[in-house]
Amino acid sequence: MLFLAVFSGFLAENWREHIVEHKREKQYIRSMIADLKEDTVNITSVIEYNIKKFNGMDTLSGLLGNNNFSDSAQLRLFKLNMAYASNMSAIVINDRTLRQLLNSGNMRLIHEQKISDSIMQYYGEAKDDLTSQGNLYEETMKRVLFFAEDIFDNTYAKIKLNKDSSFSWNRQWDKLKLLTNDNAILKKYARMIITAQDIVAYYISFLRDMRKRAESLIIFLNKEYHLK
Repeated sequence: MLFLAVFSGFLAENWREHIVEHKREKQYIRSMIADLKEDTVNITSVIEYNIKKFNGMDTLSGLLGNNNFSDSAQLRLFKLNMAYASNMSAIVINDRTLRQLLNSGNMRLIHEQKISDSIMQYYGEAKDDLTSQGNLYEETMKRVLFFAEDIFDNTYAKIKLNKDSSFSWNRQWDKLKLLTNDNAILKKYARMIITAQDIVAYYISFLRDMRKRAESLIIFLNKEYHLK
């Protein structure tokens, strides 16, 4: 009888531990789904920005091939370059919950191999591919930015430090001018913009694939854990 009582207590304790761990597992999954939803929103925003960037760079490269450098044409070139060739928007995938699982040793709570495999596929190879393409995008835009310093005189815009430690820009459009009208330099810059466009297009493709993966993983996790 004593053996049965001890054994029954052991089973009850194991069952309670199983219930607690399953509850923690679900909490982690809910948190991960929130991360994935945040990813889809952020990815959509970055896609929209980069589509505008792609189109703006197309216009910019076309204008650089013209020989018309009137004041109005120069102003348009400056504004297009400032809007579409002097900055970038990339994504950082939110892996907060995954890092919590790994750092705490709680990845073991994910009870099915197919679930952990799906999670690691998203946060592993797919995330790494997107990051690599994002790094290429960043390096390309740095190259464009530095080359543009020999074409566009940025002294027309002065950054002012305000009393509240914020910054404001004083742009004197009447002082705006190109540093060079050399057709060879401008055409080279146009080719650089076109190359950058290709990189942006590839990055958008990677972003769309990552968003689709995030949406699929959300559906999969909701189904496996009966969260909806």
